Order: sequence, then C-alpha cells, then structure tokens
Amino acid sequence: MLRRQARARAALCTLLVAATTCVGLGISTTPAAAAATHDDTVYAFGAARFRGSTQGMALNRPIVAMASTASGKGYWLVADDGGVFGFHAKFYGSLGGRPLNAPIVGMAATSTGHGYWLVAADGGVFAFGDARFHGSMGGIPLTAPVKSIIRGPGSKGYWLYAADGGVFSFGSARFHGSTGGIRLNAPVVGMASTRGGRGYWLVASDGGVFTFGAASFKGSMGGRPLYAPVVGMAREGSGNGYWLAGSDGGVFSFGSAKFKGSAYGLVPLGRHIAELVGMPHGNGYRMLAVDDVPVVEQVGPGASGSAVSNLQNRLVSLGYWLPGVNGVYDDLTQQAVYAFQKWQGLPRTGTVDAPTQAAFMSAQRPRPRSTSGYVVEIDKTRQVMMITNNGTATWTFNISSGSDHPYVEGSNSGSAHTPEGVFTLIRQVDGPDHGPLGTLWRPKYFTWQGHAIHGYTSVPPYPASHGCVRVSNTAMNWLWASNTLPLGTTVWVYI
Repeated sequence: MLRRQARARAALCTLLVAATTCVGLGISTTPAAAAATHDDTVYAFGAARFRGSTQGMALNRPIVAMASTASGKGYWLVADDGGVFGFHAKFYGSLGGRPLNAPIVGMAATSTGHGYWLVAADGGVFAFGDARFHGSMGGIPLTAPVKSIIRGPGSKGYWLYAADGGVFSFGSARFHGSTGGIRLNAPVVGMASTRGGRGYWLVASDGGVFTFGAASFKGSMGGRPLYAPVVGMAREGSGNGYWLAGSDGGVFSFGSAKFKGSAYGLVPLGRHIAELVGMPHGNGYRMLAVDDVPVVEQVGPGASGSAVSNLQNRLVSLGYWLPGVNGVYDDLTQQAVYAFQKWQGLPRTGTVDAPTQAAFMSAQRPRPRSTSGYVVEIDKTRQVMMITNNGTATWTFNISSGSDHPYVEGSNSGSAHTPEGVFTLIRQVDGPDHGPLGTLWRPKYFTWQGHAIHGYTSVPPYPASHGCVRVSNTAMNWLWASNTLPLGTTVWVYI
C-alpha cells in the first residue's frame, strides 16, 4: 500500500532544477584536471525548498551527507573528505584539504544554525561555529563503523550511531539503549531522536525500526518486501511519527508523519538516495541523491571505508543482494562479489581485483531467462540464484548447489546432484531441519526428495552441497523476513 502510494504521488515531487548561489564553499574543490565531477541532487518535498547542489562541480571526493539550517530555508552538504558546501547556509569551516584517518560519513547542525559537527567513520568528531566538542570515539576500537551523528538536547551534546546499532552518547545526549551486540537481519542505517531527547529510534536497511527510551513505535517496513534498501529516517515535528526513505527514493510514512511526496521513479539510473533530512518543524523533508560511484579501488576482505561503501552501493544498484551499506568488506560483501564475478564470467576470487574492477565500469543488472511471472531461477552453470518478477532480476545471490560427487549423510548416501527442471516451493521449516541431505537452516523445499533452498554457514563460489541450494544464513533470514520465497513460488533450475 505504502509503495503504491509512493508511486502514485511521485509526480507531486517539488523538484526545482535551478540552483541558487552557493555560499561559503569549503576547501574541497580542485582544478578540473585533478578532480572528478559528481552529480549529487537534492529533492525537496512539502515546505522544503531546493536551494542548490554541487551537481557538475569538480570535487576531490563525493558528497555523502547533508544537514538543515535552523529555519529549514537552507542546508549544508559535506563530502567524505570533510569539504562543506552551504546553500542559503553560512559557512563555518571545513576539513577540506586536511588528512583524515577515516572518511567523513555524517553531519549535524546546532539548533541555532550557527555551527555544525562532522563525524568520521572511525567516530572522530569535528566541531565548527557554535558547535562544541563533547567527545568522540576517535582512537577507540569499534566493532562496526560509525554511520552518522545526531544533535542532542540544547545542542549541548550528540549521539553517534554505528552500523551494528551501537549508540555512543556525549554531553547532554543520554544513552537509552542500542542494538549493539544484538544479531540483526540488516545493518542500522538511520537514527532520529524525540523532541526532548528522551529517546530515539534506529532503523535498519530492511526497514526494521527499534525504539529506545521515550520513543514510541509507530510502524516499520521490517518483514515486508522492498524494492530497495532503506537508507535513513527523519522525525516529524511533533515527534509522533517518522518517515523512512529507500535508496530508490520511495518514502514510507508512520504515525503523524504525513506523506509529502517521493522521488521514486525520478532518481535516474546510476544514482541513489543517500540521506533523508526532515525540516526542523516537520512540515517537509529533503532527500540527497548521489552517484553510484564506480568502483575505482581494488579492495578485499578486511577493508573498510568509502571505497567499500562505493563497492556496496554499486553491487546493490546492480541487484546483487546485500542487507545494506556499512562500509565494511565483510562475508556478505564477499558473497555479493562472488555473485557478480560469476555472472560476469570472471575468476571467483571474492576480491575486487583488476578484472573485476574493470567489469564494474560497464556492468548491467543480470538478465533472467524467464520473461513473465514471479520465478526463482537457479543458474547452476553460473552458481547464482535470481529472484525475478516479470523478466526483471530484483535480487541476485551467490549460491552453492550440488557437487555431483558421491556423499554419505548418516544412513543416507547418493550423488550430490541438484535436479534441473521447473518446481514449486512445497514445504518449509522455520529453523534447523534434519533432512535426508543434512541439517539445513530454515529450508524451503522444492522436491519431496529433500532438495531445498536453505541457509548454511559455508557458501563457497563452487558447487559443494549434497544437492540443495545454499545461501548464507543471513540471506536466508532475510528471505524469510521479507517473505520473498512464499510457498507456491515457481523454482526453475537450469544449467
């Protein structure tokens, strides 16, 4: 319903295309020969107005975040090197040209609008104007990168939040709880505080909302199918509702938050929504759209930072499944890279090596064989699984199917073969199931002989199962939570 509402009202988007004069540019521009052009765009809805962007400018680094002035009449944009750009907003300083230990990932303005904070992925905080430094996580080991910063009560403090839902409180910002240490289906991507700062919400990229302190739950998209991951949230002015935004520009309204329009259908190919920022009085919001930055660095497991975020954004834009963008080259990122390499016919290294890097520059979304209907396709040759809808691959997963070698599992033995043909999901078990082909996590069976799509702790980039179709446990949890594989779904297995 909400998705249809977002589509129906997309035409109501208040998109102004004539930029105003940019005030107070940060030291983030260089001569064109040494810089790149990054096409960010700001979409404005409700009482929010478009005031300009850095679209077409030569920048050292791409824009990553924005913050609103106190009146809501202007805003700042910040690049991941700390360069700040003001639009109907006074410039108070930047980090452009200064060496950083980690890229800038977020920005928050004081309640007066006369200053702002920047935060880096390692938790380092930088204060400008009347914003005061109250502490940081810089130099302290983190289990997940910091995602952004939220202003605390009276602008006398702030919260930082990380991709695992860890919350760090400084000054007047009080700790009310977190999801740090809790196993999540998807990384945390957004946060909003109540009006008085006595509570806050966190949102994950699957649309799940978590409440703490005085923040009350108004609804979420958790467990509901999404066309694109959620990228952020904003509180409605009264504090009795909030908006969520997807990377495709879709907007979801809950509680007293009224739908003001969306950018769904307006965000061009090669660009995605990176942030949602509410107006100070809650009567509108702005969305920051940025380029799907081509993968320009060779990275691999253990890496972190903007290069990995660029890679993850590129993978998601091409339909390779990830629960979200966290800037960490983890096991799930490697699974998505495996799937990309398989589709492209590249060596399955699991790292962004030179051939993989080159392939990203011209890659397109995988094309399924089916042309109509809702079909799960298992391509045994490429070793990928595609969720398809009327001829479009919405998501592509790395899989491991049957090895075609003899196997022994308890009292059962046979050839580890995944049968080809057209099947239907006929049975499922919500938990571990001890079947004839082994112990399977949350299996979705498509034959009565025990062949299933299921989660597993090891999903190598080659056929290794006893005949089932393995995906990662995290991917299987998402497939259940989103009801992407309901019973009765057609499964087409081919070579």
